[in-house]
Amino acid sequence: MKRNLTALVFFFGIIPFCFSQDFGVVLNQNALVSKGGEKIGITEYSGTAIPWFAAPLGSRADLYFSGGISARYEDEALKPLPELYRSEITWNPLASLRLELGRIPFRENLSAVMTGLFDGAAAGFNLGGGSVNAGVFYTGLLYKKTAHIYLGAQDREDYYDTNVYFASRRVVAALHWEKTGIFDTGSSLVLGGVCQFDGNDTATRVHSQWLEAQFTAPLGTRFNTLSAAVFELAEETGEDPRAAFALSAELQWFPAAALSGVWTIGGSFASGAWNDRLGSFVPLTAKAQGKVLRPMLSGIALAETAYSVRFHRSFSAAISGAYFFRTDKTTYAAPDMNAGTASPLLGGELYGSLSWAPFSDVLVSLGGGVFLPQTGKVFSPDAPVKYRVELAAGISL
Repeated sequence: MKRNLTALVFFFGIIPFCFSQDFGVVLNQNALVSKGGEKIGITEYSGTAIPWFAAPLGSRADLYFSGGISARYEDEALKPLPELYRSEITWNPLASLRLELGRIPFRENLSAVMTGLFDGAAAGFNLGGGSVNAGVFYTGLLYKKTAHIYLGAQDREDYYDTNVYFASRRVVAALHWEKTGIFDTGSSLVLGGVCQFDGNDTATRVHSQWLEAQFTAPLGTRFNTLSAAVFELAEETGEDPRAAFALSAELQWFPAAALSGVWTIGGSFASGAWNDRLGSFVPLTAKAQGKVLRPMLSGIALAETAYSVRFHRSFSAAISGAYFFRTDKTTYAAPDMNAGTASPLLGGELYGSLSWAPFSDVLVSLGGGVFLPQTGKVFSPDAPVKYRVELAAGISL
């Protein structure tokens, strides 16, 4: 934590000596009430002040720094949390080339393996009818609960250790190519790969590689299809290499109506711990697959439908429903599960949200939903309904 706090003091301490062009503060408030999982009746609150500073460095480069301190109420305690957010130097030596250095936002095109802020360098090249994106990063200076990296047993243990601030120490490299306008249509193809090398000082280390592909194609003017596949190879100390995979598909419908809306239906499937050679799919950064139950993708499959609509330029709404399945018997675990059950049926959830943005720099959103364990067979017969209500507000000054 001391390293992050020192970085914040240094970055904002030099601002008065820079040729300042623009600066401001973003204030975010988030309140959450939920019931379910390992803790029942949780109330969480976080308030964050994020000062930011931006300035041009000549005609082709830009400087941007942001960081702040959050006040988080978790586990019946208020905890201060300093954190460095997006902070980077960008350079455009050519119209088709963009270089970035610092703590930068990066995601591979599918967002299935890694997404978020990472420390390192990235480059983007615009080619004829396509683009290439690449990056090399280090994760050991990120805040662990922002990074969501837990590939091994030690990572998961450190995630819940209140004395550990930083994320797992890993070196990551990513390369992706996207081809647009295939066959002179709106179709596109993405091919890429991500690899990570374990730099933790532990006896057991996990190295991983992912290969991925995504194809997007329109069906007329009202429909769009997306399909994706990711193959993983993981190597753990003392174990044989383990393969895993994840698949997803989605159909989007843009109905001809006065309101601007989109209806989606789709699903995803991730391999589970099936045997010594084919195991549970584990991405670099874990991403919740649901709104209420919120399992990780590992060992999970789901079918989901959602509809989002904009009633006004400042007011929008969304509603979704999902049903979850287990793809193995061990990866997903919860304290109120029916011990010994072999059923893959976890259950279904419903969720709705409203968003209001009266001005470009003000946003208020309210969301809530329920997960119904009795619609499946994995949870115990007396398992309570799980719910989640979240209120968020942000303003940029």
